[in-house]
Amino acid sequence: MRKCKYPMGATLNEKGMELLGEAFPDGLIPVLSPLSGEAELDGIGETRVYLVNVPLLKRVDPAGYKKSLEIMSRLFGASKDALDEEFTERGLPLRAELVSGVEIDARFLM
Repeated sequence: MRKCKYPMGATLNEKGMELLGEAFPDGLIPVLSPLSGEAELDGIGETRVYLVNVPLLKRVDPAGYKKSLEIMSRLFGASKDALDEEFTERGLPLRAELVSGVEIDARFLM
């Protein structure tokens, strides 16, 4: 069994890797909870999402975070600074349809 890189990490599925694999080549993104929730996303509508652990991602994988900002900036036409501010303030939703599952490091279950 491999050790999880984060306390909780969402594993990207094939569709997720196509979209975000450039930023996260190992397919793992830290999340705040193993449970997804409902969210209203601009241009998408209501969908299930996981919330990315932005402070941990910035600290552990700053290059991946910066690359994800570049990808989202291209997709949504917003500046990287505006996206960073939004994600730091309100959180970064990761659509559940891009995730195959969530790993939890067993050390954090006790």
